[in-house]
Amino acid sequence: MELTFDHAIELLEITDISRLSVDDIPQLEKKSKKRWHPDKVAHLKSAEITQEYTKKFQQIETACKMVLSYLNGTYQAGEAFTETSKASHKEPEEVIRENAPNIQATLRELWNLIKEKKYKWTTENVILSDGFKLKDLLREDFKEDIAMLSVVSFFYGFIILGILIAIGSAINPIIGTFIGIFWILQALSCACGLLPLSRFWLPETIQNIMIWFINFGLKIYNWAEYESRTASWWVQLLVAIPNLFALAIKYIVLFPLYEIAKLIVDDKTVGIVKSSVNYYGGAAEWYIDDLILKNPDEMTSDELFHLSYLYSEFSDIKSKI
Repeated sequence: MELTFDHAIELLEITDISRLSVDDIPQLEKKSKKRWHPDKVAHLKSAEITQEYTKKFQQIETACKMVLSYLNGTYQAGEAFTETSKASHKEPEEVIRENAPNIQATLRELWNLIKEKKYKWTTENVILSDGFKLKDLLREDFKEDIAMLSVVSFFYGFIILGILIAIGSAINPIIGTFIGIFWILQALSCACGLLPLSRFWLPETIQNIMIWFINFGLKIYNWAEYESRTASWWVQLLVAIPNLFALAIKYIVLFPLYEIAKLIVDDKTVGIVKSSVNYYGGAAEWYIDDLILKNPDEMTSDELFHLSYLYSEFSDIKSKI
């Protein structure tokens, strides 16, 4: 399915595009690629989820280019973000195409006057993107198992760092204090990972710190899990206990909380993009700007007939004002 502006806004999780600048795009792309990287869900071993993440990951660059073009004014929401194919030749169309340069020159000459006098002008608030529901974000958040991974990370970080604190304190109290601070940061990061939609509302810097500390604990778990493969069954069970505990936390504690949160947010939608659009002669201002500058050879049939219509609407402005 072709990526639309609405889908691009949702994919990049833009809540207020009016506050977005061109300089924000690289960070937005980086954050989104981190969010939708297929490796994040590889542990779920679900082909369907992995395929979904892969598809969205591949769409991120196009989505960023679309939003960048929108911010630069070279793309308008609702347009296809691809070159339209050249229309088939018809006699009326060909006549307009041949005369299009002269029509465009006349309209360019009148355009400032039309806007200045607000000739055949109306304005309308239009929704450029319907946004996305918080309920859907909560559903995705729960499915990703971020909370479950945070519990596992905390368990292994607690054990290893607790041992290191004891050893460090025995060597030098200052060393023990430094390790203790590290332990507190790891515990707080795991606690943030338990919070619904923490990746959405936490500042990016804090998110990066949170993810780093959670991954620290998970690396210890991955090492323990790998080393236990050849060990006795009770060792394997011991290593797996945090996973079982995390699974219980997910469905006994977090599942009801997420369901309550979904009831609270109900159908609340964020990321809605609205804009006040000026219309002249029934055509949007941005569309007229495009028509009077576009190469006639690249125009579609509809664009050519619209150009001809606008000429008939505006060519008499000097006699009417």
